[in-house]
Amino acid sequence: MSKNCRIHKKKLIMNEVSSGHLGKKLFKETLIYSIGSFGSKILSFLLLPFYTFLLTKKDLGEYDIFITTITLFIPLVSLQISDAVYRWLIDKEKQNEQLKGEIITNTFIAFGIGFFLFSVLFLIYVVLEPFVYKGYFFALMFLNCLLPILQSVLRGEGKTKLFAFNGLITTFLVIVFNVVFIYGLNLKVEGILLANIMAYSIACIVILFQINLFKYFSFANFNKKLLIEMSRYSLPLIPNLMSWWVIGSASKFIILHYLGPESNGIYAISSRFPSIIVIVNSIFILPIQDAFLKNDTETKDFSKLLVHFIKLEFSIIILLIAGAPIYTKFLVNYEFYDSWKYMAFLYLGVGFNTIATLISLIYQKKRNTLRITFTSIVGGLVSIICCFLLVNKLGLYGISISYFLGFFTIYLLRYVDLRKELNLGINDYVYFFYLLLIIGLIFGINSITFRSNLILFFLVLIIIVIINMKLVFKIFKK
Repeated sequence: MSKNCRIHKKKLIMNEVSSGHLGKKLFKETLIYSIGSFGSKILSFLLLPFYTFLLTKKDLGEYDIFITTITLFIPLVSLQISDAVYRWLIDKEKQNEQLKGEIITNTFIAFGIGFFLFSVLFLIYVVLEPFVYKGYFFALMFLNCLLPILQSVLRGEGKTKLFAFNGLITTFLVIVFNVVFIYGLNLKVEGILLANIMAYSIACIVILFQINLFKYFSFANFNKKLLIEMSRYSLPLIPNLMSWWVIGSASKFIILHYLGPESNGIYAISSRFPSIIVIVNSIFILPIQDAFLKNDTETKDFSKLLVHFIKLEFSIIILLIAGAPIYTKFLVNYEFYDSWKYMAFLYLGVGFNTIATLISLIYQKKRNTLRITFTSIVGGLVSIICCFLLVNKLGLYGISISYFLGFFTIYLLRYVDLRKELNLGINDYVYFFYLLLIIGLIFGINSITFRSNLILFFLVLIIIVIINMKLVFKIFKK
């Protein structure tokens, strides 16, 4: 009898832990992440009007290509070891101080190897083919690889408050330095690059002391077997992220070639606005990832959460699509106003990318990153092929549609593969019908007047509030 009571008590505790993460504990984690993610992304979003009023289309296009190139090389240079260090550090039950030291040491050894190889190749390249801003490129490459690794260590150790604080202070510094270098010193593109370097450098130094890296890093902690295991996890993610780059960024080189630098400047603004979706998503995704990978949330609870998330995600997307002609008018310079026309399919792409990312947590839990990579490569190929097929006929519309199709392909592949395991209990035909309605809305707002857009936006807002009222009350009740 005593044994049965203990078993029953254990089951009750397990159920309490699972529901806790969907309730109070998950809400607390979400609140902490929201301070860093929401706050930092909103501050970053405020730079949009600042850039559009002080920089030309050509300046913005030039900067966007610069950052796009860096983004391509980050997974290659860092060996995407940031994902591995996070995945290994969250296994608290297997962890001790010695193992933590080995994980952190092997992480930075892997990064050191990757960056050394990049440095050699970069030195050879600049000797043969000099280019502007090469010093900035080298510095930003190092910092853009190092900062995510340090932030992953913070998350892996469960220091979510420090993680949130770091995100907030980093973006605040970026804004301050942007104002100083662009507005104060009139340095244009060079000012943006200097602002990022200064802000990221300070952020990295702060985290180095927050995690007490010098306590854990030692060549005596080098573990060849562990390094191989972590590399097997992280290396397959490199083509995965490069496929994301193909979908989200390679199109900018196609725009530059076929449509010119000014079109690239317009598209740069269009692609910034979907960061609103990223703001909201980052608030929820990071705590969900923490809870699920730490085995605190079961797959069935995760599936329920995913259904609610999809509903909210597409509600926000519909609102942003309907309101695009309105808020763009007030947030950017009139020269960039046409950028709203290309945002809708970018919003859809970001939405399906986020859902695909959440679904892929099941792969991450099993440490099966090869499946993530395969689906991303297919999506990348679909996107780039569509870019070449549509750019001449549809211009920037074709590019934005290709962006959506790439991430939609990734979502479909992962959903079909994991459908039985997820057991979402949703009607696929209903969701497909909703998608067709959204696409109809996209083409509709392009053919009506600004005043009609205002009326349509408020009608959509009322409908969305009514549809989601029950879910919102449920969340706040918890």
